[in-house]
Amino acid sequence: MDSDIRNLRIQTLKTQLHVCRLVCESIANELRADYVATEQKAVLAHRWDKALKESRNLQLAIDMLEAQETEAGFNLVQAGWAK
Repeated sequence: MDSDIRNLRIQTLKTQLHVCRLVCESIANELRADYVATEQKAVLAHRWDKALKESRNLQLAIDMLEAQETEAGFNLVQAGWAK
Protein backbone atom coordinates (compact mmCIF):
# COMPACT_ATOMS: atom_id res chain seq x y z
CA MET A 1 0.00 0.00 0.00
CA ASP A 2 2.81 2.42 0.84
CA SER A 3 4.27 1.85 -2.59
CA ASP A 4 0.99 2.72 -4.32
CA ILE A 5 0.63 5.91 -2.30
CA ARG A 6 4.26 6.83 -2.91
CA ASN A 7 3.87 6.25 -6.67
CA LEU A 8 0.72 8.40 -6.73
CA ARG A 9 2.56 11.15 -4.86
CA ILE A 10 5.48 10.92 -7.31
CA GLN A 11 3.11 11.27 -10.28
CA THR A 12 1.40 14.25 -8.62
CA LEU A 13 4.75 15.93 -8.00
CA LYS A 14 5.86 15.26 -11.57
CA THR A 15 2.68 16.92 -12.82
CA GLN A 16 3.31 19.92 -10.57
CA LEU A 17 6.90 20.07 -11.81
CA HIS A 18 5.72 20.05 -15.41
CA VAL A 19 3.38 22.97 -14.67
CA CYS A 20 6.22 24.89 -12.97
CA ARG A 21 8.43 24.37 -16.00
CA LEU A 22 5.66 25.61 -18.29
CA VAL A 23 5.25 28.69 -16.08
CA CYS A 24 9.02 29.35 -16.20
CA GLU A 25 9.01 28.99 -19.97
CA SER A 26 6.04 31.32 -20.36
CA ILE A 27 7.58 33.94 -18.08
CA ALA A 28 10.91 33.69 -19.91
CA ASN A 29 9.11 34.34 -23.19
CA GLU A 30 7.43 37.40 -21.68
CA LEU A 31 10.75 38.69 -20.38
CA ARG A 32 12.19 38.57 -23.90
CA ALA A 33 9.30 40.56 -25.33
CA ASP A 34 10.09 44.14 -26.30
CA TYR A 35 6.66 45.47 -25.34
CA VAL A 36 7.04 44.62 -21.62
CA ALA A 37 7.94 47.63 -19.47
CA THR A 38 10.95 47.53 -17.15
CA GLU A 39 8.74 47.51 -14.04
CA GLN A 40 6.77 44.59 -15.42
CA LYS A 41 9.99 42.75 -16.24
CA ALA A 42 11.09 43.10 -12.61
CA VAL A 43 7.81 41.56 -11.43
CA LEU A 44 8.09 38.80 -14.03
CA ALA A 45 11.68 38.08 -13.03
CA HIS A 46 10.57 37.70 -9.40
CA ARG A 47 7.78 35.31 -10.44
CA TRP A 48 10.23 33.36 -12.62
CA ASP A 49 12.65 33.05 -9.69
CA LYS A 50 9.88 31.75 -7.41
CA ALA A 51 8.72 29.23 -10.03
CA LEU A 52 12.31 28.07 -10.60
CA LYS A 53 12.86 27.56 -6.86
CA GLU A 54 9.57 25.68 -6.62
CA SER A 55 10.56 23.42 -9.51
CA ARG A 56 13.88 22.64 -7.81
CA ASN A 57 12.06 21.78 -4.58
CA LEU A 58 9.64 19.55 -6.46
CA GLN A 59 12.51 17.77 -8.22
CA LEU A 60 14.22 17.15 -4.86
CA ALA A 61 11.00 15.71 -3.43
CA ILE A 62 10.58 13.48 -6.49
CA ASP A 63 14.16 12.26 -6.23
CA MET A 64 13.70 11.50 -2.52
CA LEU A 65 10.47 9.57 -3.05
CA GLU A 66 11.90 7.64 -5.99
CA ALA A 67 14.92 6.70 -3.87
CA GLN A 68 12.56 5.45 -1.15
CA GLU A 69 10.65 3.43 -3.74
CA THR A 70 13.88 1.90 -5.04
CA GLU A 71 15.00 1.10 -1.51
CA ALA A 72 11.63 -0.46 -0.67
CA GLY A 73 11.83 -2.64 -3.77
CA PHE A 74 15.39 -3.65 -2.92
CA ASN A 75 14.32 -4.56 0.62
CA LEU A 76 11.51 -6.75 -0.76
CA VAL A 77 13.96 -8.57 -3.01
CA GLN A 78 16.36 -9.10 -0.12
CA ALA A 79 13.53 -10.40 2.07
CA GLY A 80 12.63 -12.88 -0.68
CA TRP A 81 16.20 -14.14 -0.82
CA ALA A 82 16.33 -14.56 2.95
CA LYS A 83 13.54 -17.14 2.86
